[in-house]
Amino acid sequence: MTRFGKQPARHKFFLNPHQDARFTSCPKCDGKTKLRKFPLFIHVNPLQPVVLNKSCRYCPYCDLIIAHQDEIEQQLAVLFMQQQPEVIGNDYLVIGTLDKADWRRSMKKPFNFEEMRDCLHDFKKVMSFEPTRYIWVKDDSK
Repeated sequence: MTRFGKQPARHKFFLNPHQDARFTSCPKCDGKTKLRKFPLFIHVNPLQPVVLNKSCRYCPYCDLIIAHQDEIEQQLAVLFMQQQPEVIGNDYLVIGTLDKADWRRSMKKPFNFEEMRDCLHDFKKVMSFEPTRYIWVKDDSK
């Protein structure tokens, strides 16, 4: 697998496309997830690197970050609304995370593209899950 960032890979990642499933329990181990902030590195086409310090669900046992797609897209739209509205709705890819210290430094003095790559931790693995669906059957016995 080709890596983009220059730091060691870490965390597994799941971009949750389901608005009706918020994964308060880990889909892998069924343990309770925690709410944690992660500086997520997102590449928005064409060539718009963005880092969002995003609250995500996190399972410390599985080292799994769960980000909700609708929340990320809303934050990206707000971010680009004033300066680059033509980018809103473009394809994007969540590539990895930055250390909090690196993210704080980038907020004081923005990094160029190479500096961002130097600090980036790619994800170890990108995962996919489907929420459990309950099927209700009409009980005619009453």
